Amino acid sequence: MSKKHLVKDPVCGRRMSKNKAFITIQHRGEQYYLCCPKCQSEFEKAPEKYIQHQK
Repeated sequence: MSKKHLVKDPVCGRRMSKNKAFITIQHRGEQYYLCCPKCQSEFEKAPEKYIQHQK
């Protein structure tokens, strides 16, 4: 699989294909792909903390 088809979990940094994500969350018009319930919980507590790491 090409790297351009992979997405990055903003919490843990894991790369995965979009269809392998545990959940997709939309925040401020952007899609974020999370790999597990723990990352989902952390992202939902403080999304801005993790979005800053992306940019």
